[in-house]
Amino acid sequence: MIPNEQKLRSELAQLSESQKIDLIIELMARVTALKVRLGMNSTNSSKPPSSDGYAKPAPKSLRRKSGRKRGGQPGHPGTTLRQVAEPDTVEMHLPEYCACGHCLQEDPVHHVERRQVFELPEKLFEVIEHQLAAKVCARCGRMVRADAPSEAPTAVQYGPRFRAALVYLRNYQLLPYNRLAQLCRDLFGAAVSKRTIEAAQHQAYEALACFEQAVRRQLPQEEVLHADETGMRVDGKRQWFHSLSTPSLTFYQVHPKRGSEAIEENGVIPAFKGILVHDCWSPYFHYGDEHALCGAHLLRELAGVCESDGYGWAHELYVLLEMMAKATGTHGEQALSESLITWFEQTYDTILLQGKQDLPPPQKTPGKRGRAKKSKAANLHARLETHRDSVLRFVRNPAVPFTNNLAERDIRMVKLREKTSGCSRTFMGAEKFARIRSYVSTSIKQDKDLFQNIKNAILQKPWIPVSGYS
Repeated sequence: MIPNEQKLRSELAQLSESQKIDLIIELMARVTALKVRLGMNSTNSSKPPSSDGYAKPAPKSLRRKSGRKRGGQPGHPGTTLRQVAEPDTVEMHLPEYCACGHCLQEDPVHHVERRQVFELPEKLFEVIEHQLAAKVCARCGRMVRADAPSEAPTAVQYGPRFRAALVYLRNYQLLPYNRLAQLCRDLFGAAVSKRTIEAAQHQAYEALACFEQAVRRQLPQEEVLHADETGMRVDGKRQWFHSLSTPSLTFYQVHPKRGSEAIEENGVIPAFKGILVHDCWSPYFHYGDEHALCGAHLLRELAGVCESDGYGWAHELYVLLEMMAKATGTHGEQALSESLITWFEQTYDTILLQGKQDLPPPQKTPGKRGRAKKSKAANLHARLETHRDSVLRFVRNPAVPFTNNLAERDIRMVKLREKTSGCSRTFMGAEKFARIRSYVSTSIKQDKDLFQNIKNAILQKPWIPVSGYS
């Protein structure tokens, strides 16, 4: 029996027929809204895959089959293990006896077959002792001691390569402190404390201030800039990581706010005059004249509207956007023909016009004040109309990609760090990760030796990216 059923029945009996109808409509609307909410997942909305839980749907990629076979494609260089010309150690193995019993010790070698084994050295940690000799000057009797090298300022310390390895494993491989300390014990035989790792982190962070300034100067000069943001627990509160990305540069910023306050503080977007690619987060529209919206997000939202409401216009627009993406992907850096662009734009407008007729008028909830609430499908339709030029920007400009995947890949590292290493205990710790990770990502994008770049930062000689890299 439903709790308080008798009370509910008596209350219903006191309602008029019109009040009962209004109540039924309101309850049906709530049920529909709950069904839509329960049906939302990472494949048909902007929800992250981590929110799917145990009810995670079967994989449903937006990608379509390319017609190519699986695996490496023709022309792919591959990474097959190959012999080197000059091995570190050579061990000669000589046969001793022939099958007939003859001793082969005095017989000459006919030919040699080379086989190489790539192996880690038995002892990975090397201890270098610097002995600073002191001499007495024969002329004046003064004691003179040799100068210590820069890597040995005190009696005992870890070298720059090892400290660079700590920063590399912490910020690129995203190992948490305990696992990183365990790795050092198991592989290097070094009992490294959390304090040692933090000291290496701080050293790299301080040295990379000039790198961050250089990236801030270069980003506003780019033609296309990708932006994204995500939340992270920092110092027990929800803070926001912001990323700005190009194919050659990455900049991370951590800030207590998600919107305009953070954008103003980083100073890059307000100074940017090019095309800003994003996921339709409203504060971005306050800056610049040209925007481009992520097509992958729109496809997921259209798929969600198709599943929940069954609107034909949503399916037609989904197919059209896929056609546009395929056409621009096939042409690469070459622009589409004007006739094809015109057809795409006219078809887009026609679908939205027809879809507007299919959408029911907003339904006002009985007993509630204010404007009638629009449905999810109506909100998406209005956004596609309002930001038409931003949605179709990639069709006219080959420099603009269909998706915001560049920023998505960069910001995903923040969530991966949170998943593997946990939240950041202090705001300063989050800022250190943001700056060092900017350095790591930019080094990788520009095909630099990442470990050598980190070592240079430890030595207070960080690598600075060159403007206009391609």
